[in-house]
Amino acid sequence: MLRYRIRIAALIVLFAAGAAAARAQVIRQTIQLTELPEINAIRVESLFYSYQGAIDRDLTGGQPAYDYSMHVIKDGPLYRLFSGGRWLDATKTPSWEGDHVMQYLSATGLGDAWQPAHDRPEFLQGREEGVPNAWYSGNFLEPEVVKAGETYYMYTNVQIDRGQPIDEPGLTAAGKADRIQLHTSGDGLNWTRYSTTHGVIHSIADPTHVSLHHQEVIYVPWDVRPWWMYVAITADGDFKGYFRIRSADPTHFDYSQRERAGLAQLGNQIGYIREAPGGPLFVRITFMSDATGRAVPTLRFSRDGLAWFMADPPLLMAGSRDNQRNPNCYFLGMSTIDGQGQLEPAGPNAWRAIYAASTSRSPAGSDIFYSEAGAGELRLELAPTVASVPAALWKGHR
Repeated sequence: MLRYRIRIAALIVLFAAGAAAARAQVIRQTIQLTELPEINAIRVESLFYSYQGAIDRDLTGGQPAYDYSMHVIKDGPLYRLFSGGRWLDATKTPSWEGDHVMQYLSATGLGDAWQPAHDRPEFLQGREEGVPNAWYSGNFLEPEVVKAGETYYMYTNVQIDRGQPIDEPGLTAAGKADRIQLHTSGDGLNWTRYSTTHGVIHSIADPTHVSLHHQEVIYVPWDVRPWWMYVAITADGDFKGYFRIRSADPTHFDYSQRERAGLAQLGNQIGYIREAPGGPLFVRITFMSDATGRAVPTLRFSRDGLAWFMADPPLLMAGSRDNQRNPNCYFLGMSTIDGQGQLEPAGPNAWRAIYAASTSRSPAGSDIFYSEAGAGELRLELAPTVASVPAALWKGHR
């Protein structure tokens, strides 16, 4: 059995400026993992401003709203937070109602410093565009945004239920058959549907029975197939797990090239530290229960993006302290540069990120109608061992 050593100290201190930080509690932890012999220790500082520090949106069109799935990118001087949630506008014909993606902007990423990018969803469901019976007509959530060059790519999980058309001509879903759709943008604000013909995952075996959902996407520039999509797969209601598909084309991922990935929990975000001692270190923000049963943020690590591991006892980051409708953190995002995956440098052997979480009592059911979005700040320091391998020697995938 692998052995880990972990030191935990919860300190009421400040490592960010402003009134929001003054209300936050910093948690500092140090972990050592035997899977990372080139890294002597990982020091983690985290603070969480409040359960609604990013999005406080109780109503939409006079009805209960929800803010469900978080994705954060660092885009030049701005942080962009993309959130899946409910949008209702009954004045439209047909009415805008159901799951959409909204965007919020901040210069700092700090709590209470986010503003809506505009008073509308980022784009509409196919039904709302006047196409009621297509594979892309329904609800969509789980935004994942990557900026490459001058183009933004947004991948979302579109809902396809039994009997509805799928993205293969003439075929309908035998059960749940969700797909991953793509929209592109030149400014990160105005989006164009990439295809009305097909989702981005192709060559699906038994497509009427397979559902593809809760995707996570990064861009890995040292790989010859730099577009990495992690996607959860369910077949005939049986959850098969997470798989990674690598591609040279951001618009086309081959289902037959999937590789099993050891991810746990749905709907989170992956980043990496390319300059880490011993070579690139992949980092995934996700959630788990603490000793009190409260769901709090945590991190998992990987060297190859497939085999993931975590500390034991676990790394438990700062999360919501609300004791009413929003005590838990789910479906987290953390800022990476251009959404590609690289964490922001924060000094020698140090990196940082803004993170966001959907906060609610539970991750499903009626509790979701009261969900908000909280924001926090994360700092990682990696202490290399004397014999660590220079990152330049890491050759990556070929």
